[in-house]
Amino acid sequence: MQLRRIRGIIFFRSFCDKVLCERVSRVSRSEVVALLNEPVQVGLVPDVEKGEVLVDSRGRGSFQRRSEDG
Repeated sequence: MQLRRIRGIIFFRSFCDKVLCERVSRVSRSEVVALLNEPVQVGLVPDVEKGEVLVDSRGRGSFQRRSEDG
């Protein structure tokens, strides 16, 4: 449940570029931890940075690669 909420925060605060068909993070890992109002296992929070491409149409976003690894 926490992982779902964490990913929701990251996606809600991301920028959707409709020209390049990608979703870009506008928060960092430390900001995500600060936004959570509950204790969380730090290992559940992905190591995202501002400006990182999370999802794109070519399948090379950081969230897409992580899902293939695991």
